[in-house]
Amino acid sequence: MLKLIQVTDLHLQADPAEKMQGAVIEQRWLTVFKHIQRYHSNADLLVLTGDLVHHCGPVAYQRLVKQLDELNLPAVWLPGNHDDPKQMRQYGTAALNRKIIDLAGWRLVLLDSTAHADGLGGGSLAQSELDFLQDTLNNSEDAHLMVLVHHNPIHLGSGWQDPISLGNADAFWRCLSMSQAVRCVLFGHVHQAWDLSEQGIRLFSSPAVAPQYKACSDSVVLEDDPQKTGPAYAVYQLTDSGQINANVVRL
Repeated sequence: MLKLIQVTDLHLQADPAEKMQGAVIEQRWLTVFKHIQRYHSNADLLVLTGDLVHHCGPVAYQRLVKQLDELNLPAVWLPGNHDDPKQMRQYGTAALNRKIIDLAGWRLVLLDSTAHADGLGGGSLAQSELDFLQDTLNNSEDAHLMVLVHHNPIHLGSGWQDPISLGNADAFWRCLSMSQAVRCVLFGHVHQAWDLSEQGIRLFSSPAVAPQYKACSDSVVLEDDPQKTGPAYAVYQLTDSGQINANVVRL
């Protein structure tokens, strides 16, 4: 049994005291950080699924890398539409920037969906990324596969979030349909918890560290349910047989 922690959409600011949508983001992140440190020090891997910073340059990446080193858990990250992939490669460690992780019968495949940005939050997988995915799927038949991407690769009934979902989701799903080994897809971007299924593949997302958005809204609406407004993360148990048990932790 493997334990995987998903943290997503931190939106860290250059100045730790700066607010975003009325919240001090650094405080929300440190609340998540300390909770993981206390209760999940035995996790096999921490994955950060994009929007790690909020268009603020290298200082927040450098601070985050130092914090992750203090957490002392194996960790990887992938970029979101508010990230700078070049800076992530420059300031992150080689371990953080891995794209394939093998863990006890599972293979995790991390994708960059920030190509062809539309300036509104949408993004796509570059052709090179689709080729990488296809090649990895073709050579991973002996493992249970988990694919991780920032943008939601499926519409969620939101008038403003569906238009900025994964731009070439059709090509993504065509790749996945060629493999019988894909067990699940993890995504971020939407600041909501989802547990879905498409083509027999489970899809999960974690709520954000940053303020949450109300699901299925036609326009941007901050979550106002007191039980859902706090920072959050997700914990996944991966079994030897390829099953996934998901649990959202709200703080």
